Amino acid sequence: LRRGEGMSQENKVVSNGGNSHTEHSRQKTAEDLQYEERIETVGTEIKSVVIKRVQTARSRSQVVLYQIDVKTGHADWTTFKRYNAFYAFHTQLQKDFKKCGLPKFPPRHSKILTDHFDRYFIEKRRADLEQYMVNLLKIPGMANQEHMLKFLGVK
Repeated sequence: LRRGEGMSQENKVVSNGGNSHTEHSRQKTAEDLQYEERIETVGTEIKSVVIKRVQTARSRSQVVLYQIDVKTGHADWTTFKRYNAFYAFHTQLQKDFKKCGLPKFPPRHSKILTDHFDRYFIEKRRADLEQYMVNLLKIPGMANQEHMLKFLGVK
């Protein structure tokens, strides 16, 4: 939000059989203005997120990457994230949206007790992460929320 912006008022001219008058609707809040600015940046809001595939990759050690297919009304793209990136994203949302009713995040599992490269474990986690993202998008305004846009590679 830029300095000096706060609330603006929407006006519309209504014509009724030759009699025109101006109707005042509710005042726009700073949140409304931020939302409109995000819509302009993205072109539209995020319509869907699907995690269909998983890849293992080697960096210093072997890691699991979740392929996230993102769709808006104007563009489609793919990004890859590790479970830890999802966890950090969720932790940030928890800090900023305590009262928002965030969906349950898939639990962490100790690498000592759980084989993180077991195909059943990976598939269950993939499905749980996908459901988490789908449920997040059901929250009003979340499809254009700044953390969501950054996480999915829009900003």
